[in-house]
Amino acid sequence: MKILHTADLHLNEQASERWDALVELVNLGRKYQVSALVIAGDLFDQDVAAETMRNKLRSIIGSSEFQTILLPGNHDHKAYRSGLYFGENVSVIHSWEEPVRLGELVFWGLPYERISKDRLVGRLREMALRMQAEEKNILLFHGELLDAYFSRQDMGNEGELRYMPAKLSYFEPLPLQYVLAGHFHSRYASWQIPGGGLFIYPGSPVAVTRKETGRRMANLLVTGEAPVEINLDSFHFERITVTLDPFTAKDPLIDLDHKLDYLHPAAKVLLTVEGLFNGFALGMNEKELALKISEKAGQLCAGEPVLDFLDVRYVLEDDLFKKFMARLDQTDYPPKIREQAKELALQAFRGVK
Repeated sequence: MKILHTADLHLNEQASERWDALVELVNLGRKYQVSALVIAGDLFDQDVAAETMRNKLRSIIGSSEFQTILLPGNHDHKAYRSGLYFGENVSVIHSWEEPVRLGELVFWGLPYERISKDRLVGRLREMALRMQAEEKNILLFHGELLDAYFSRQDMGNEGELRYMPAKLSYFEPLPLQYVLAGHFHSRYASWQIPGGGLFIYPGSPVAVTRKETGRRMANLLVTGEAPVEINLDSFHFERITVTLDPFTAKDPLIDLDHKLDYLHPAAKVLLTVEGLFNGFALGMNEKELALKISEKAGQLCAGEPVLDFLDVRYVLEDDLFKKFMARLDQTDYPPKIREQAKELALQAFRGVK
C-alpha cells in the first residue's frame, strides 16, 4: 500500500499558496494511486480556521479516491473537538486509543496535548500494549524529536516552547513500521528507531515563514520499502547571496542573472548582495548598482534585498595602494597568502581596524 505523508500546511484565509500546496498534494495522491494521505498535525494555522474553512477543505479532500487521515497538532488541536465533518473519506484521530484501520495498515496517533515527558513515555507504553506485533502499525506524531538537534527556527514561528518532546528511544517498545511526524518545518529528515522502524519528518509542503528555504518535499511510502522524497512545485523561498570582489572587474550582475536563471517558478528570493567593489572598474556607483540589482531581481524578491556593499574605488585608485599591490604581485607568496595580504591592506587603507 502507498501513503503520502505531509504536515504543517497552516491553512488560513489569506495564504492562497498553502491551499495550492494542498491541491498539489491531493493531485500527487491520485498520480501515485495512494491509499492514504496522512497530514501529521497543523493542517490549520489556528483552531477557528476549521470552523470557517471546512467547506472549502471538504471540496478538496472530502471526495478523493483515497483516505485522508488528520492528526491534531499544537496549532489546531482544538479545531476537531466539535466533530466537524470534513468529508466522507476523511478520518481524524481524536484519541490515542482509537486507531484508523485501512486495509492491512493500522494508523495510531498521538493528538497534541501538553503532557510531561514521563506521561508521554507512559502513554507510549500503553499504546505498545494495545498494538499487535503481527500488524503493520504506523504512528502519527506531532512534536519535537530531541535526538535531531535542530534549532528553534526549524519549527516555524513556535517561539521557545517545546511541544511533546520525545526521543527515539521512547518509540523502541512499540511494534512500528513508521512514525510519521510533523512540527519540524525546514526540511525532510528521517532517523532509524532502535529496534526497527523509521521516524520521518517530511518538512512543511509550502513555506510558512522565511526560515523555510529551498524546494519543499512530501514523503511517499510504499510499505516494506524505503521512503521516497517527492519534490513539490509549491511556494518556497530561495536564499541567494552575491559576494562582490573589489579586485576583479567581473560584473556582479552577471552572477546574479545566472543564479536567477535557475530559480524555480514558485520561488521568491531572499537576496543579499555583500562585499566591496571597484566603482571605476564597474562603471557605476553604489546607488547605480543598487538600482541595477533592483531592476534585475524586481518581482522575484520577497521584500527589499539586503544591500551590504561598499564602493572602495578611491582606495583602489590611490597611488600608494597601487604601489603596494605592484610590490605584492612581484612576491612568490602562495596565492592564499597574497589574497589575505590584499584584504588586510585594503582594510588598513580604509582605516578599518
